[in-house]
Amino acid sequence: MSIVEYTKRNILTYSLTAIWILAIPLIAYLSSIDVKFAVLLLGGVFGLALAGVAVMNYRAGYYIAVTVALTVRVLERMSGAELSVGVVIDAMLLITILGSLMNQDDKSIRKIDFIRDPLLISFYIYTGLILLEFFNPAVHDRHGWTTFARGLLRNYLFMFLVMKLIRNMKDLQFFLKFWITILTIAAIYACIQQWFGLLPFEKSFIARYPEKFKTVLIITGIRIFSFMSDPAVFGLLMACGVIINITLLTSSQKLISIRKKVLLVISMILQFMALGYSGTRTAYIMVPMGILILVLINLKNRNTIIGVALFVLAFLVMMFGPFHNSPTIVRIRTAFSGTEDASLNVRDVNRHRIQPYIYSHPIGGGLLSCEPGSGTELDGFPPDSGYLRTALEQGPIGLILVMINLYLLLKYAIANYFNGKTEEEKQFALTVACVLFALTVSMYAQEASGLIESAMLYYGLNGIVIKTKYLSTTNINK
Repeated sequence: MSIVEYTKRNILTYSLTAIWILAIPLIAYLSSIDVKFAVLLLGGVFGLALAGVAVMNYRAGYYIAVTVALTVRVLERMSGAELSVGVVIDAMLLITILGSLMNQDDKSIRKIDFIRDPLLISFYIYTGLILLEFFNPAVHDRHGWTTFARGLLRNYLFMFLVMKLIRNMKDLQFFLKFWITILTIAAIYACIQQWFGLLPFEKSFIARYPEKFKTVLIITGIRIFSFMSDPAVFGLLMACGVIINITLLTSSQKLISIRKKVLLVISMILQFMALGYSGTRTAYIMVPMGILILVLINLKNRNTIIGVALFVLAFLVMMFGPFHNSPTIVRIRTAFSGTEDASLNVRDVNRHRIQPYIYSHPIGGGLLSCEPGSGTELDGFPPDSGYLRTALEQGPIGLILVMINLYLLLKYAIANYFNGKTEEEKQFALTVACVLFALTVSMYAQEASGLIESAMLYYGLNGIVIKTKYLSTTNINK
């Protein structure tokens, strides 16, 4: 270790120690005045400590940033006040990016052809359209453009970080382990909410900000959101977790031992229950869509056939079994068997009504023009679909660019599977492909790539797909 690095580490250690020593009496004092101040201060202290770690180790910083983004809502609800969650996430991300630029240990990132890669070019062209949207004559206020561009930049930075993170199969394995773990913890928290009810500070926060939880209360009960922002994004991530577990369970014992498979089964059951409690119909559809890709790509695998047979059996029992008093099962059934639910009918009516607007606006009505208060013709229009929102706000041109990007992404993901030389490479590539396809399908009814929590996973998988293409078998297993 050089003298500069040694000095830098010492300064960081002493600074963090001093902050903790000063924070202890201050937190105790503020707790006696108002618990909200204590929670905010405690969050600030933890934030400073985590920021220091992120600068020194950008790999740890990435996982810290994701964990903070997934769990920061709990701190918001405990404080009883609205927090600038996006600012917190952006701060952690920028600090981590700074740490990655200071650390040049990843030589494999240089293998990526950032200039001529077709998938990356599709990102560049789409970014050009977003820059052009700033001059869209249909826009009344540029605030929507600023907000959207900031979110897109955040997603790109997460994708770049994952490209740097994944140097070999060991890194990819740890990435999947992390997401399985954090999603299992979220599932456990959701089960507690369902079985024992929401915690007092959560009920208090809902009562104080009811507009944030309009979709939580439904006829069949409360839609569970765990420690995430809302039930929709929670359901999408639970579906992704279930797909990851199911795909990995088809591995041989040589790759994943029986003990680890038992843990995966437990994780899958918890996540599947939490998925049901979320009440997110789109997420219910995602699971069979992910399994569909698994079957089409890997049908020759004996474990795949056994796993799919068990899944189909469980699905038939759930759909046609004598479970008529469970609101969760009833809602799941409506996602597959059809329903006269007014909300679904309204969505179809809205889509047909708005089609003439799409045809007459080649670059759309402007970014976030569907949001209430935008001042445009689309002000307050509920797209209820990532693709429809793209068509409305970015026009047919934007939708075409998005579809080209998704086509190339899925093409890369599937090609990575067939180009894999070992079972490990093939299995992890298959897992990524299944989750990406499910998320692509989900965008028909949800905005998976636009929600902070699900976007982190989606763009992280984008980074994995791109990086895996440029890692040879020799380098990927070093």
